[in-house]
Amino acid sequence: MVNAITGRRLLAAPLLLIAAALGAVALAVPAGAQSPGWVALGGPLFPASDHAIIWQLAADPAQPQDMLAATTRGVFRSVDGGQLWTSTSITRWSWTVNFSGSGSASYIGTRGAGVYRSTDAGATWSQDNSGLGNLDVRAVAMAPDAVVLGTNSGVYVSGTGIGWEAAGLKGTSISSLAVVATSPLGVLAGSDSTTATANLFSNLAVGSATSWQSVTGGDPQGSPVFAIGAGPLAKGSSNPPILVGNLKGLYLSTNGGSTFQQVILSQGAVWSVNAIAFDPVNPSVVYVGGDNGGSTGGGLQRSVNGGSSWQVWQSGLPAADVTGLWVEPTNPVTAVASLWAGSTREPGAAKLIDTTAPGPVPLQAVGATSPIQISPPPAASPSPSSAPSGGRGHGVSIAVPAWVPPAVAAVLVIALVGIFLGLRRRRSRLDAEAPP
Repeated sequence: MVNAITGRRLLAAPLLLIAAALGAVALAVPAGAQSPGWVALGGPLFPASDHAIIWQLAADPAQPQDMLAATTRGVFRSVDGGQLWTSTSITRWSWTVNFSGSGSASYIGTRGAGVYRSTDAGATWSQDNSGLGNLDVRAVAMAPDAVVLGTNSGVYVSGTGIGWEAAGLKGTSISSLAVVATSPLGVLAGSDSTTATANLFSNLAVGSATSWQSVTGGDPQGSPVFAIGAGPLAKGSSNPPILVGNLKGLYLSTNGGSTFQQVILSQGAVWSVNAIAFDPVNPSVVYVGGDNGGSTGGGLQRSVNGGSSWQVWQSGLPAADVTGLWVEPTNPVTAVASLWAGSTREPGAAKLIDTTAPGPVPLQAVGATSPIQISPPPAASPSPSSAPSGGRGHGVSIAVPAWVPPAVAAVLVIALVGIFLGLRRRRSRLDAEAPP
């Protein structure tokens, strides 16, 4: 039976096993290491027979005790820092969760039901798929004045999180996103395709006529990309550190994504890197986690120099395979991890208060950005297709963007059609019904 964690990267599983056989190193915290201990969280809990997966945990930056979990059994919510969890109205497969920087809104990307938005830390949800052409939403990235979605067929963007505009890479399944610049909006997008010759793309002016460009070095020989992380911009710096995790390991860029170089994890660990999380208040502190498709050798490591060198950082971690990471803007820094125990085929979650991590540093002030204007779809446009068979819908309200004056709308529609045509990439469309 295929290990459940490979559902997200089913086609990559054989390559993962080859990589594990060639060089996986079982990771254990060395004697005398000064790693603080991870502490298991209280859930979410599932029947063992479910073999459910927690893909991502996230905490409200303004109220870190409010947490959300995106799982194969829907979305769960905690108001006590992860000890007790309750189900929400979203009960279908959910890939990803993210909070806005202020914590005022949170977003869930689902398999087959598009995107959900909450303004009360997940207590209630509204579904907004207006303008969204693909309902398999696999990644959500936040910018000060924009929300970016990665779907099973391209990238979508919104200036408000209500109403979406196609932003290119149609036909490409986007597994990961990172905002690397805010004015104009710069985004890196990764795909976990096992057949493409390029899986890492850059657009440094999302929402304009600038097209996506393939980025060499971060996906050698078209290696499937599973995670992208960009740190905050330290005061006096020109570019944030950027890390790309793929089937062959971890790659670092210090020049805004123009070039990448491979970095070696501690003890020569050979992983599929699934998760990358920077400290939001210090770009030097970053955590990465991975697995080897159910084989031994997954784990978690930390860097305190922006990703140049690494140390095993998993003392007390209840399971070795890491499916997701999140770092809270606290002092000392707090990290949370979603996990998978291959031996028992059960999920887990853990939290770390990292008292040894460097503290906050002065950050570059975010410049004034130009909010992306999203035009409403034409009245005659059909709604996106419903969820795939076997999915369950929810009685939720539909958030619809306000109509702008007709003359302005006409100009925007004409301009955005031209932009869309310039951004289209004619790539093979992956099957949206199957787990990526």
